Amino acid sequence: MKVLRISKEIEVLMGSIGAFQSLFMSTYLFFHRKRNIQNILLSLFFLLITLRIVKSLLWVYLDLVPDWFLNLGFAAHTASGPILLLYFLHYIHPRPWNPIHFLHFVPALLLLLFLFNINESNFWYRGGYSALLYQQLIYTLIAIGLFVHVLFKKNTSGMDVKDRWWLFLLLAGAGSIQIAYFSNYILGLTPYLAGPVIYAVFIYVIALFGLLNKKVLFKEAFSSRYNNIKIGDAEFNTSKIQIAALMQNEKPYLDPAFSLDKLSRSVTLPSYLASHIINKGFNTNFSDFINSYRIEEAKLKLMSPQYDRIKISEIAYECGFNSLSSFNKAFKKHVGRTPSEFKKSI
Repeated sequence: MKVLRISKEIEVLMGSIGAFQSLFMSTYLFFHRKRNIQNILLSLFFLLITLRIVKSLLWVYLDLVPDWFLNLGFAAHTASGPILLLYFLHYIHPRPWNPIHFLHFVPALLLLLFLFNINESNFWYRGGYSALLYQQLIYTLIAIGLFVHVLFKKNTSGMDVKDRWWLFLLLAGAGSIQIAYFSNYILGLTPYLAGPVIYAVFIYVIALFGLLNKKVLFKEAFSSRYNNIKIGDAEFNTSKIQIAALMQNEKPYLDPAFSLDKLSRSVTLPSYLASHIINKGFNTNFSDFINSYRIEEAKLKLMSPQYDRIKISEIAYECGFNSLSSFNKAFKKHVGRTPSEFKKSI
């Protein structure tokens, strides 16, 4: 009995800590001055998870919890999967909000509509809860697929190592609670509160990583400055291929003075249009776009035996950087390690 009591105390403590930290992140993101569509989505996700965890704790440890509050927790659970997937989509490819996205939340809205009419006996234990769990599993698997695509896709220069770690931590935290609930009810493999307990660990790691790397929390959202640019898909794709071919064949990025104006003249495009194609077509800004090519060039030289006795600073200058400090900073941003660490690992 003593072990069981300690176990319950740990469940309540861990679940409460996770809910509190999740609520803190939700509030912090929503009221931050740099709030954008991505932050709003993530803020709502943390709020929905908070409601789901509180519902679970109350249902287990209180005898009388109103049906409407249980339904509110289930509605929050239903909306959590779609909102996380939409956050991933907006984080990886910043874009304006599309009203069609609201269709993802129709099931949650229907639950809110019948908040005071349904209960465990007439809905949840008659297939409603199973449907919710399968729905969340599908959204989780789609998010995993999207993350794997980003992880292994080459030339996603708008995404650096910290971005990938950030998405991984979010996916691991959210996936743990979704899969744990599924495993409990559908498979009968885990305790009911396993999800909130595991999530409590992840949410602190997520919060620490995000607060220490605020760039991932407040990633630049979609900019409306390109809204008025009119360019057909065929012309856009042709110009994108032309820019990529220029970079690969002529390697203009090796010139430290290479600029957007020089690139624009090389591909005979106006500067604003070249910038638009880089931002939208390569999902990055001009500086990161150029540096991604310079870093790949530097990696080849660092791995080549011909450069074993060449100083890293000389390699930096050969690859188009005008200072060693800017090279080190860009290299760590794109690779996750310093040039010296990378060379030692070869």
